[in-house]
Amino acid sequence: MKNFMYSAPMYFAVFLPAVILLYQICPQKFRKFVLILANYAFFFIWSKFFLAYQVITMFITYLSAKIIDRTTNKKIKKISLIIAIVINLGVLVVLKYTNFFGENIFAIFHQAFTPVHLIAPIGISYYTLQMISYLMDTSSGKIHADHSIVDFAVYASFFPTLIQGPITRFNEVKDSIHACNPITYQNLKFGSQRILFGLMKKIIIADRLDPAVSKIFTSYTQDGLFSLIGAVLCTIQLYMDFSGIVDICLGSAEIFGINLPENFRQPFFAENASDFWRRWHITLGTFLRDYVFYPISLAKPIHRLSKFFTKHFGKAAGKFIGPFIALFAVWLLNGLWHGPYWSYIFYGLYYFCFMILEILLKKPIDTFFKKHHIDEKQIGLRIFRFIKLFIIVIIGELFFRAQTLAVGWTMFSSIFTNFNLSTFTETLPFLRLDMIDWIIVIVGTISMFLVDLYKEFHGSIRIAIAQKPTWIRWSIIYSCIFALILFGAYGPGYDIVAMIYAEF
Repeated sequence: MKNFMYSAPMYFAVFLPAVILLYQICPQKFRKFVLILANYAFFFIWSKFFLAYQVITMFITYLSAKIIDRTTNKKIKKISLIIAIVINLGVLVVLKYTNFFGENIFAIFHQAFTPVHLIAPIGISYYTLQMISYLMDTSSGKIHADHSIVDFAVYASFFPTLIQGPITRFNEVKDSIHACNPITYQNLKFGSQRILFGLMKKIIIADRLDPAVSKIFTSYTQDGLFSLIGAVLCTIQLYMDFSGIVDICLGSAEIFGINLPENFRQPFFAENASDFWRRWHITLGTFLRDYVFYPISLAKPIHRLSKFFTKHFGKAAGKFIGPFIALFAVWLLNGLWHGPYWSYIFYGLYYFCFMILEILLKKPIDTFFKKHHIDEKQIGLRIFRFIKLFIIVIIGELFFRAQTLAVGWTMFSSIFTNFNLSTFTETLPFLRLDMIDWIIVIVGTISMFLVDLYKEFHGSIRIAIAQKPTWIRWSIIYSCIFALILFGAYGPGYDIVAMIYAEF
């Protein structure tokens, strides 16, 4: 269904305007039903009757949360919570991971496994986590179960978040869903601007890079330069694709007055790998922190284990063992969440190792800086951190994008064992991009870097544009529109590029 992606004209030029018009002309009490209709129409277009999975789990989640919220019996609360979470996770695991677990379990016993043909509805990895967060927050008393199944259904199937997030908490959007206020000029203006910026990232940069990235990773060689170029290009493509689509999703929701949580905050300006993941895919990170890391690290068995390590191996060992176990679970699940492949699991554990190193080295590094009176904010140190982080990220994305873990290791090894700059001129024509493509990609990437630079140190660029004189504002907007028309990767003979994170 590439023709109905968030970055496709069928979505932003047909579907979204139709929903906006219908929503605005309907009386306020019917607007929720307009959103429900839009949500399930969008879902049906992508997944046909597999939307039944979402509807069934949505009903179970809604009813279970009502029971959890209303009963005072702790045992009933706990049973209701467990049953609802098991059903939600069970559907996700069966549809998405059956073949992966089956193949690996059968391999242990040297038995052949016959793959099962199962189809998961689009966005199952996202809406499942949203419903689990709703159940957990209701159980902990952070929120009350909503009395209206219509409101909950809008939240659980909201079309701008359906395919690739952000993973939203109910308390972040419940008031705007309840209100269903009319669309204002301010929301329409700011939402449309964000959609435009997202389209520029996706269509001008990410989609234009796709032929080169696909070529490298589908016909990889053991040439180190070739592998390094692939690692850099796929990192740029992934960032522009994912952050661009998130901009379109957040802009779409903003038009209706529904403010979704941010999912990116200039990740390449992070100080280290931990900070990078607090800025990249923010809502997945906060979900894993709140519903995996904290529950595991505060669990009684972990507390007893910490005491045991403190007694037998010292205070430092007891202090770190709990958080390390919780972090391992977080990053194992992070890798599995992306997909049923060992390369994704390796990707998660790759960052786990860097998190552990940063925790262990933090105190010695802080002591060293203090002793030698080194300012952590000096420009030289910031540049060093940027380069270090970029290297860590591109290596991770190399394994993330590789078809298998073995392919990823071969490509990574070649950077150190078979790197030859003299092959550069031979490599470029093989990447299926001409000089104009490279200029557009380079200029576009630098432009987006400068936008992120402004946002990091000065705040929202949309607010800054809004404060400019009318002629400057419209010059910027028209320049963006013309850039999209002139330099966007589309047209006859050009295959629409799927959204990368829609596959997870």
